[in-house]
This record gives sequence, C-alpha cells and structure tokens, in this order.
Amino acid sequence: MPQPGHATEASAGGRHSFAPADGAGRRPAAARADRSPAWLQAVLAGLFGLAHFALLLRPGLVAAGDAFWQRPPGDMAMAVIGAEALLRDGWRLPLTATALLSAGAPLPIVYTDSMPWLVVLLKALGLSADRVAPMGLCIMLGFVLQPVAALALLRAAGIRRWEVLLAGIAFASFVPAWIMRLHMHHLALASHWTLLLALALAVQAVRRGVSLAVMAGFAALGFLVIGLHAYLWAMVAGVALGGLLADAARRPAAGSVLRGGVGFAGFLASSVLAAWLLGYQTENGTPTGFGFFSMNLLSPAVPQLSGLFGTLPAGPLVNGIIDATGGQYEGFNYLGIGILLLLPAAALHLARHGVQAPPGLWRAALPLGLVLFGCLLFALSNRILIGGHPLPVIPLPRSLDGLVNQLRASGRFLWPLAYLLPVLALAVLARARHRRAMGAVLAGLVLLQAGDMAQLDRMLRATFREPMPADFDPSPLRHPGLEGRTVMLHPPLACTRPGKWPLDLSQFAMAAMRAGLRVEGGPVTRLTDGRNCEAAHRDALAGLADRDRLHVFFAGQWPDSLLLRAAASASCRGFEMGLACGDPGLIAGFTEAPPAAPAPLQPGAELRFATGEGGSRLLGPGWSMPERWGVRLTAPEAELVLPMPPNWEGAASLTLRLHGLAASGQTVIVKAKGRELARQAGTAGNSITLAVPPEDWEDGLLALRVLLAQGGGASIDERQRVLGLEAVRLEPR
Repeated sequence: MPQPGHATEASAGGRHSFAPADGAGRRPAAARADRSPAWLQAVLAGLFGLAHFALLLRPGLVAAGDAFWQRPPGDMAMAVIGAEALLRDGWRLPLTATALLSAGAPLPIVYTDSMPWLVVLLKALGLSADRVAPMGLCIMLGFVLQPVAALALLRAAGIRRWEVLLAGIAFASFVPAWIMRLHMHHLALASHWTLLLALALAVQAVRRGVSLAVMAGFAALGFLVIGLHAYLWAMVAGVALGGLLADAARRPAAGSVLRGGVGFAGFLASSVLAAWLLGYQTENGTPTGFGFFSMNLLSPAVPQLSGLFGTLPAGPLVNGIIDATGGQYEGFNYLGIGILLLLPAAALHLARHGVQAPPGLWRAALPLGLVLFGCLLFALSNRILIGGHPLPVIPLPRSLDGLVNQLRASGRFLWPLAYLLPVLALAVLARARHRRAMGAVLAGLVLLQAGDMAQLDRMLRATFREPMPADFDPSPLRHPGLEGRTVMLHPPLACTRPGKWPLDLSQFAMAAMRAGLRVEGGPVTRLTDGRNCEAAHRDALAGLADRDRLHVFFAGQWPDSLLLRAAASASCRGFEMGLACGDPGLIAGFTEAPPAAPAPLQPGAELRFATGEGGSRLLGPGWSMPERWGVRLTAPEAELVLPMPPNWEGAASLTLRLHGLAASGQTVIVKAKGRELARQAGTAGNSITLAVPPEDWEDGLLALRVLLAQGGGASIDERQRVLGLEAVRLEPR
C-alpha cells in the first residue's frame, strides 16, 4: 500500500520532489489546491454528492409532500411504513419500537429496513411524517455522504493530489452496485458510505498504526451501522477486525495483540449496546438461500446493464444481469468500464516503477487483505458459478447452515473490496511523474465510467418518477369508528407467495397506518413466533370471532376456498384486494361482494396450474406465482386446497402431476389432516397418486400439504428451480 507523499510529488526511484515556487514565491495553483484544508475538501465533496442527487433525482424527494411517497413500491413501502409509524408514535424502549405495527408487543422497525437511527434522530428533532420523508432523506444523505466518505478513504491512503481525489470521489459515486441498490428499493442497504468510512479507518491503521482514534472510530461506527442495516454491520465488522489486527501482524507482541483485541471488543460492545437500544431480537425466523443469492464469478468484469455495452451474454441472463440461480441479482457487482481500465493501468505503472514500502507495511495489511479475500469467497458462496457453468459444490458443515443463512444474500459481500481496489489503484497512479498526462487519463476514465452508468441512471430515475397506481380505494379505512383499532392482515409475510405481494399488502398496510389503525401482520412483520403457515391460517379463521378488529384476507395469497370459509363464518365484504371482515357497521365502506367460489374438481378432467389456468385460485403458501408450465415449490412445505364435487360418495383417487421430481432427486410427501397419504421418491416418476377417504375433507374442501422429505442434502433453492406442480386429476376410487 503506497505511503503518503506530498501531492506535488514526482516518483522517480521512490524519491519525492516538490514543484518550485513561481517568481513571486508562491506555489503553483495545483500545489495550493493539494494543500487545501481537509474540511474544505469535505464540503466540496458533499456539494458534489448533492449535485449528483439533484441531477439524478430531485431535491423535493426529501419532503413528505412529494407525490412519490403516496404509494412507493415494494420493499420501499415497507421501509416507509416502519419509519412513519415510529414518527407517529410515542417514545419507549427499545427506541425503535412502535405499537402501530403490532397488536401485541410493540414492533421494532429494525425489521422494516427503515434506517432506524435516522428515524430516531428525526423524531428527536420533532420532525413529523407530514413534513419530511424519512426514506427520501435517507437517499439524499447517501448521495452526500458517499463522496465525503470516499474522500476520507482516499486521504487515508495518502492521496493529496486534487485531481486524483476528484477522480476517486467520482469513481465512488459512479459504482453500479450502489445505484442498483437504490433502484431495487433497498434504501438503507445503499448506505455504502459506511463501508468507505470503515475502510478509511482500516487503511489508516495499516499505514499509521492502531491509534486510540482508530479504535474510537470503529466503536462509533459499530454503534452507528447496526442502526442502519445488519448486512452493512457484518461487512464493517470484518473490515474492523482486519484493521485492528494491523499492528499485531506488523510487530507481533503482546501489546499490539492486546490493543487490537481491546479495539475489536469496543466495536462489539458499542454494537451490542446499539442493538439493545434499537430492539434487535435473536429470533428472526429460519431463513434459507445461501448459495442462491450469490455472486456469479463473471459479475464484476462482464458488462451488465451498461450504458456503453448493454449486457454481454456471458451466461444466463435475468433482467439484464448474469444470473444462473434466479437470485444472483443480489450479487450484481459489475465494476464499470472506467474502474476495469483503471486497475490494469495501475498494475502496469506498478510493474514499471515499483513501490517502496516501509518495513512491516505488507505484514500490517495482511489481516485486512485476508478479510477482504474471505468476503470475496463468501460472495461466491460454496456453489461457485462461472456464467452458467457450476463448479463442484463445496460441502459445508451442518453447524454452519444457520449462520451463513442469516447472511444468505452473500453476493453483497464483494462491496468492501470493490470500493478499496480503485482507491489502491489511484494511490499508485498518484505517484506518476507526468501529472498533467495522468490527470487527463483519469478524467477520461471517469467519463467512461459515467457513460457506462447511463442505463442504470435511467432506471433509477424511472423508479422514483411517480408513485404506484392506486390498486384500491382507501376511503373505507377512514371510517371514524376504525381509528385506533387493529387491522389484522392475513397471511403473515412468511406465508405469502412470491409475486405481487409486496405491492398489494404494503399499499394496504400503509393506507391503514396513515388512517390511524394499528397494523398487524402482512409485510410489516418478519417474526412468526415459531408458527407454521397452517397454524397461521387456523389462528386467522379463529380470530374472526373478535369483531373489534378489522380482518383483511388478501386474494391471491389465500386459496379462494379458505376466503369463502372466512366469509361464511363472519360478516365480510369484498374489495379490490380480497376480503374485509369485522363489525358490519365498520366495514360498510367495502362495497364489493365476496369472491365467487371456485368450481369443484370434475372427475376425469385435469386442472392445470399454469399461467391463465384456474388452478392458481387453489394455492396456499409455498408455491410460486404461475409460470407457463405450472407453479414452482418455494418452501419445504406447501398447501393446496381443492374443492371436491358435491355429493361425492366413497374414497377418491387423486393424481398430482409434478414437474421435475425425477430431476430433483427429492422425496415428496402428501398429507391431509396430519395423516400421510403418499410418499414418493423422484426415481419413481413425476406423478403421485393418492387414495383420499371422504373423512379427509371438510365442508367440501380437501386441504393437502405437500412436503419435501428432509435429509436430501440439497438446499431449498436448488429444489425450487426444478420442482413444481403442473396439474391434478380426480377419479373415483
């Protein structure tokens, strides 16, 4: 790692020289710019970011009155719900807990990705959700702090030449993965400036030693980042460990090891304190997906969504991204053509001129280098894919399953390395003798990088251009009698099917919260309290006896037959998104009739589940949205509710035609009322026939659970790519 030199240095054999003063005894303008105060450079960097924000988006996005925040899409809506609920509620411990998102104990908004510390600050300042848009402010702060934090990293690397600093600030602001996060609605996760600050502290520790200031900086950063996003905290923790061990690697001794250990203990202690204040809980479900949401090995180097090259077909493509699993959009890490040319330029300069480093520098950099290399390997996961070609799977101990799946979107972990590499390249090129020529080269590379960002910039503008269309009329929620009551949204998040659920459920939850109701369930609840989806369905139907609450069942997420069972057991009215049940006087504004019952199965006729077919109305949780051939299995357990013909006598023979069972190598079990009806391995074919006695259906409905036998060794993400349901056929027994 290059050592700091004066900004006007010329490297020739490692010696430094300084530009001469002019005839009046003044140094050239470039030298004076190099020596400008750090605070002034930070202000100018912030103004650069503010201008970038204004050009790409608009300043009005920080105001609550901006039309976009009426109906923001997807994950962004969930973040807005959490932020606004906390601003509308009173103070309590944990600081981020709000009673407006829970019928029971207050729910911390750390589970709605709402950038908790920012919202707590706005609340302390007395800013209401009617005046400021918290997530809009989150976006603007990201644009402003990104170049400021990049400046801190560049200066920590010893760079003082103003043109190199400007190029580094531009490169850090034109990173495709950062803009993609904003486009994907992951606003808190787009706080990449925290990674730049962590790298700045680590580089400072490598070059100058682990000082008290570095230790305090990491402790403060740990306290801050845990209140922004957990994934960012995990990356910062790794960088902190690598930086704080620099002295121990440089000069192994008890004192240096102790200093590093105390520094990291301070980082962990401050993080734990912040987590307690914010309300993190240890139980957050049992996520899966490690190896599915990974980074493709070609992702950093092959142009994707490029403004200059489009997407080169170097592997399976999904929405312009190399994606061989269906989840590698999480590992989109194309560096951009400017950075890709910058790195070999620095390598060539280094090969020609070399670099002089003081004794111990490379040893001090070793822990940080190992951490970043580990982040690269983690991003690739144990299922490495080169385009569409998989390498042999690296087996992981079962004891690690829970840990790695807590950070299942491992493709994100290239970010620290992706930010550090260009800075190291710039530190090398900053020592070039021909300053003007190198400045022209860097300017050209920055322009190429900016041009390569053009398509992503257009996508980002389109994302924030206008709100989602209104899918329902929220006026029934403003009934005076509903204010302060609880609306129960069914099903909970863990029991929804992929597809449009974030849009419909989030829009309804937002309208209900803004109308003064408490919102329970739906997209704002990450925890399931250990219940499975079958228990959640039972509880939802049993809860209809409580008429003080408004119960909302979303069509497309519940089998229509269960919606009708709800309608038959309580006072219910239909609306654009499903069914609203409760006190007749309170639901009078919902004017539509309940949905019509799905037609019963016809003996001898096949019911298909492909797009446009009627089978999708019978699906419960565990299935994908319909595709051209049917529906994929997306969980180890899925539900299917079949309306049986009226007046059916005797047992029935039911055949389930599956997709990809033989290829998956899995064993499928089918149960009804907790009793196993059939079990079949993939080696026996793609169809399962089961005998169903009449006592296994109730009120004309046969509720089946389709399960995958455990112990196959493959993850659910492998299964969901090949295994699904195509059709069912009913025959007399």
